Amino acid sequence: MNPDEFCTSDQWSVLSAAASHSQFAGVLGGFLITAIALLMDKKSRESIHTLALFSSAVLVLMLSSFLFSLISGNQTPAEGDARGICAIAWTQGAVSTGMLAAGATAFFGGLGWMLASHAVNRVSDHDPDDVGAYCFLADLGGWLTFAATMTTTLILSETAVDYLHFMYGRRPEILVTGLIVTAAALVILANFALVYVRTKTLRRSLADSAAPTRLALRSLKIATITTVILAIGASWLAVTLARLPKGWLTEPNAGLVTFVLVLTLVVPTIVSTAICYSVASTDEGASIRRARGKAAPRS
Repeated sequence: MNPDEFCTSDQWSVLSAAASHSQFAGVLGGFLITAIALLMDKKSRESIHTLALFSSAVLVLMLSSFLFSLISGNQTPAEGDARGICAIAWTQGAVSTGMLAAGATAFFGGLGWMLASHAVNRVSDHDPDDVGAYCFLADLGGWLTFAATMTTTLILSETAVDYLHFMYGRRPEILVTGLIVTAAALVILANFALVYVRTKTLRRSLADSAAPTRLALRSLKIATITTVILAIGASWLAVTLARLPKGWLTEPNAGLVTFVLVLTLVVPTIVSTAICYSVASTDEGASIRRARGKAAPRS
C-alpha cells in the first residue's frame, strides 16, 4: 500500500494532526510550569509528591510537543515511494501520543492531589456540616484522575491499532485487535478498582473527626521514574528513525514494531496505573495499628 501525501490511514492523517497535538502538549506543559511555581512555597509532604509528578510530566510533555512539531515538518515527495517517510511519521506519532497521554495523566493525577490536600487541610477548620463538601472535593480529585487514565488508555489502544494498520497495510488480525482492546479494558477496570478503594478510604477518614487524616504516599517513584524513562526512550527512537535501515520501516521489522507498541501502549499504561495507585488516600492499615497501639494498656 502506497500512502497519499498526508500519510492517511483509516481516514486519519498523522501529518495533519501533528501541529495541533504539538500545541496541546505545549499548553499542558505551560500550565504545569505555572503550577510548579505555585507549589514551590508549600512545605507539606503532599506538595512534594505533586511537585515530583508535575516535574516529570513537564519533561515528557515538552519533548512530546517537540516531536509532534518534527512530524508536522515532514513532506512526502510528489514522485517516488513515500512509504518510508510516512512510516517514520507514524512511528514518531505513535510514541509521541504515548508521551502526551502519560503527561496528561500525570497532570490530572497532580491536580487530584492538590484538591485532596486542600480538602484535608481545610476540613478540620470548618463546621462538621461542611465535611460532606470537602469529601466531595477529595473524591473529585481521584475520579478526575481515573477519567484521564480511562480516556488516555482508550486513545492509546486505538492509536496502537491504527499504527499496525498503517505499518502492515491492512487491518490487524482480529486476535491482535482483541488482545489490545482486552488489555486496555483490564487496565481500565484495575484503575477503577484502585481509585474506588482509595477514594472510599479517604472519605471515611475525612468523615471521622476523632482522628486527623494523614495522606499516604504510594508509587510516586514508579510513576515518576517510568515517565522519565518513557520520555528518554521515545525521544531517542523518534529522532533516530531516519538512521535505521529503511527496510525495517517499509517492510516492518517485528522487533521494531513491538518496541514501538511498548512505548506507545505498555509504558504509558504502567504510568497511569501507578498514578491511580497513588491517588490521595490514607494508609488504613497503619491507622488501625496506631489506634490499637494507643488503646493498648501500658504494662
